[in-house]
Amino acid sequence: MTRGRAALLLGGMFVLGLACGALGTAAFMHRIHRGGFSHERMEQFVVRRLTRRLDLDEAQRKTLEAVVHKTRLRLDEVHDEVAPKVEAILDDACKELLPSLDPEQQKKLEIVRAEAKERLRRHSLRDP
Repeated sequence: MTRGRAALLLGGMFVLGLACGALGTAAFMHRIHRGGFSHERMEQFVVRRLTRRLDLDEAQRKTLEAVVHKTRLRLDEVHDEVAPKVEAILDDACKELLPSLDPEQQKKLEIVRAEAKERLRRHSLRDP
């Protein structure tokens, strides 16, 4: 094989790897945005994984399902208490950063912050 063919082959492999990575990332992000990680699916994932890893019998699996569900509900309560505080801290950070940015950067930061708030709102609406 000549040097030119080897370089062409290597370049082609690089481009194919890049395309596969981009498609894989797009598929993963699509799954996340369409609700691929709902509370119910996460509970099922935890139960399935622990059932296999701990080799649980049916009675133990039922107990695990109840514990996982109760734990998720408790975590939701904590999230509901903490989320507004986290939002306030992030808002304060943005306000503190704004004076050091030029007007164009300030607009971009406001867009980024609005997008983050919208994602959080959509997530909260999707997961009861």
